[in-house]
Amino acid sequence: MKAFKNHYLALKHALTLLLSGHFLIFFIPGLVIASFYLIYIIIVGSVGSLVGFISYIPWIGSYMGLAVDSIFNGVNSVSIYLYQFTIITLLSPFHTILSERVETHKNGKTYKSNFSKFFNDLLRTLGIAILGAIIYLSLFLLWSFLAWIFNLNFLSPFISAILIAFFTGFNSYDYSLERHGIKVKDSWVFAFQNPLQMILTGLIFTIILYIPVIGVVIAPVLLTMVGTINYLKLTQNQSI
Repeated sequence: MKAFKNHYLALKHALTLLLSGHFLIFFIPGLVIASFYLIYIIIVGSVGSLVGFISYIPWIGSYMGLAVDSIFNGVNSVSIYLYQFTIITLLSPFHTILSERVETHKNGKTYKSNFSKFFNDLLRTLGIAILGAIIYLSLFLLWSFLAWIFNLNFLSPFISAILIAFFTGFNSYDYSLERHGIKVKDSWVFAFQNPLQMILTGLIFTIILYIPVIGVVIAPVLLTMVGTINYLKLTQNQSI
């Protein structure tokens, strides 16, 4: 219950800061990427509609239509994954600064930035995102095998959502972990020692991401702010 309470308070505090006019500039990079993403989704949807006439072809139309639907459903799924991967990597320098400023707002401590740090942060985030994807795939394949054996396939979407939430949530904490000098190996230890925290933070991101139009813009900013605020609560026992 404590983890749920902390996330409720962290989300409330993050929204209060944004509504007070703090950190609004950090919506701009996400807005640019979100615009390209939405254009891409519209194009994919349009192409899918155009090829939909295949299902009307006599005799073989229904089979070909099923194949086309499967392909486009796969494309949409990959698109969502690629979007999350893109915002984690491309926006990581901006979110690193956002995380720093949120902490400065909380405790007054400032941090120096330079090009070397900028580049190292980007490499670290990219490395963690790729390793996270590999671990996710391995765990999900293991689950899929067990689900096939015990006929639990109906649970697969929930397991997938939890796994994705864990790794997405972890990325939001890693900005703070890196800033406080925690090595990559120890950062993973922190994540696996606090799985519920990672999952809840990641679920907040996923839920907000699916809000029409604005979700893809505000989700990355809120993810970073909630992760930072909750990290300070976990490690420094700061009030939220």
